[in-house]
Amino acid sequence: MSYGLIGKLTAVPGERETLLAILLEAATAMEREPTCAAYRVNVSLDDESIVVYEVWESIEAHQQSLSLETTQTLIGKAKPILANIERLAVFEPRNGH
Repeated sequence: MSYGLIGKLTAVPGERETLLAILLEAATAMEREPTCAAYRVNVSLDDESIVVYEVWESIEAHQQSLSLETTQTLIGKAKPILANIERLAVFEPRNGH
């Protein structure tokens, strides 16, 4: 069963572009993963947040991606500038991604 999630990340003031660059780097890395169907980074028009849309082959594939060296490095870069992380939705994709 496919697994999808939408997350909302907010950087500390003045660091949104830095966080955006980190997440775009993550998108490039994740889309090379065979179990990742989609990793889309979006800038909110409502506020200063960044919304990430992910679709994975399974929940296990997503969990495994969190242990990748690349992912851990990018998490390490992002943590000091993150003000907030919210999981907006977890879903089962039904018509592709």
